[in-house]
Amino acid sequence: MLSEINLAIVGHANVGKTSLLRTLTQDSRLGTISDKPGSTRHVEAITFSLDNNYKIIFYDTPGLEDSIALYDYINRLDGYQSKADGIDKLNLFLSSPESEHKFEQEAKVIRQLLKSDAAIYVVDVREPILDKYHDELATLAYSDKPILAVFNYTASSSPYEAEWKKLLSRIGIHALVSFDAVFPSIEGEQRLYQSLLLLIEPAKNILNQWQEKIKQQRIDRNHRAKLVIAETLVDVAAYNEIANDNIEEMIKTMQNNVRQREQKAINDLLSLYQFSISQQSSENIPVLQGRFASDLFNKEALKLMGIHLSKGVLSGAAIGAGVDLAVGGITLGSAALIGAAIGGLAQTAKHYGNRIKNKLSGRTKMTIDDAIICFLSLRLLQLKESLNLRGHANSMPIILAKLDESAWKKGKLPKSLQIARAHANWSTIGRHKLKKEDAQRQEVLSNVANELE
Repeated sequence: MLSEINLAIVGHANVGKTSLLRTLTQDSRLGTISDKPGSTRHVEAITFSLDNNYKIIFYDTPGLEDSIALYDYINRLDGYQSKADGIDKLNLFLSSPESEHKFEQEAKVIRQLLKSDAAIYVVDVREPILDKYHDELATLAYSDKPILAVFNYTASSSPYEAEWKKLLSRIGIHALVSFDAVFPSIEGEQRLYQSLLLLIEPAKNILNQWQEKIKQQRIDRNHRAKLVIAETLVDVAAYNEIANDNIEEMIKTMQNNVRQREQKAINDLLSLYQFSISQQSSENIPVLQGRFASDLFNKEALKLMGIHLSKGVLSGAAIGAGVDLAVGGITLGSAALIGAAIGGLAQTAKHYGNRIKNKLSGRTKMTIDDAIICFLSLRLLQLKESLNLRGHANSMPIILAKLDESAWKKGKLPKSLQIARAHANWSTIGRHKLKKEDAQRQEVLSNVANELE
């Protein structure tokens, strides 16, 4: 049995080799993806160590750009009539001058293929069959290495799939699977590794262990993601400020602090799932970057997400910060203050400011409303589920769906989170010194995470 398996990812330029590798390794930071040919210029090895000193090594190779000329050149080297077999032909090529010049990129691919245990040949199934693909496959088949063909970009139907299967069969490649690197399925990934098991039976222990590692990684990430969200909710629920004479500025400060805390949670989740934060610009996550469509405290944003504010005394101009105070019998809390536009906030503060100021006395606390925390939790949970299912080759914007009305209308915090209201020193946002080592806080974090389903 093998203790190490080397897999070369090969194929024409721009068929999604690096994209496939990103998805299989669950890491969006690997390699360079571009619409321009030749994004990968060198062989890049990605090594994963497993138990029992096993290793699985993926090799991201450059694209085969001039396969017609390459195939012709390889066969001219032995005068077409030689009895040299395929590997002899490739070795003749690798020792020729052109392997260092005209066909330098192709030589890198062939050299790595000969060193590997098997190859994964990536097919852009949207492409029609061209002569270059026939010559490319014929050249790779000379290696006498097991080759698994992977049909990429299968999310939408292709009229060329049957033709690709016929071409592969004529070349002698009968092992193939469909696996879309941008919209991957766990079942498709399992079929890919099962096919490799049939091609490289001695690598059974390595491939089984690798699949188990990927499965456990998904479970661990999901659990850690819930802890990230739980800590965010505890931070916001425990957060409070002492009211002063400038109610409007205090509210704005609290809202901005909560926005920043949500953004930190977003960054932490992207990092946890190994999606590059630098790549996820405001264009890539348009509903998550503090813009109009994502603001926790913007009434129009709430409507876009499927949340309609209830009509009340402050309808359309609520502020999202609950004030522990009753004014004229009206509680400025969750019933009326459910996150609204800054413009409405200013109008509200101006209209009600003096009445509120006249009633404030002593050490009145201002906290974040339950409904806003509920909204925050639903947004972050949606993001978590999106990342759980998202392929690491997917560079399209992350768009969160509208929230189910029944999910937010209750506006209730998890029971395990209620206790955080009484512990301002549990918040990283507040003015108190955070006691992260607090055993009770850790217990609450664990309980909140368990309730986040």
